[in-house]
Amino acid sequence: MAKQLHANANDRAKTRALAAHLYSAHHRRLLAIGKRNSPTTEDAEEALHDTFILFIDHFDPNAGAPPLAWLTLTLKRRCWATYRRQQLLHRQQPLPTTDTTTSDTSNELLDPSRLPDELAVVAANVSEARDKIDRLKPDERRALSLLAIGYSYREICDLTGWTYTKVNRCISEGRASLRGHKNKKGAKNPA
Repeated sequence: MAKQLHANANDRAKTRALAAHLYSAHHRRLLAIGKRNSPTTEDAEEALHDTFILFIDHFDPNAGAPPLAWLTLTLKRRCWATYRRQQLLHRQQPLPTTDTTTSDTSNELLDPSRLPDELAVVAANVSEARDKIDRLKPDERRALSLLAIGYSYREICDLTGWTYTKVNRCISEGRASLRGHKNKKGAKNPA
């Protein structure tokens, strides 16, 4: 037990010395990599700082991994994680809600310079689209709405707590419903 603690202390001292050397020798290069993979310089600097802390805490000098490659990969991952987290926070801001029962949004979509026949077609299309969306199951509506505003399947899983399979099913069945196809077992889709 005492030998193991002594070995851990020696490894930690080696790692700290190696981190100090790598920081002084490669700081500019690593910061440039961080800037290329981060939206802001501040995010890159923070990611580089976090990477060196992780290096000191987790790098094993006896494992044979190249320390500069370890730092570079960890730095990129930290930058990407920060960017993804910022994107999720930005997307989670509440969207403005409209009450379709009190305001007729089809009037907002109509261009007054169109001919009356064109306006009638647009109004019918808007009304038909609303009816189709109203007939969707709540989970299908939610998944399609999140997809429409730019979330990936994986991000929808994270936001809703659903499995990837459920997200995929909700989106494919919702799309089939919107197209007017039945997507149930045993029912045929019209060609």
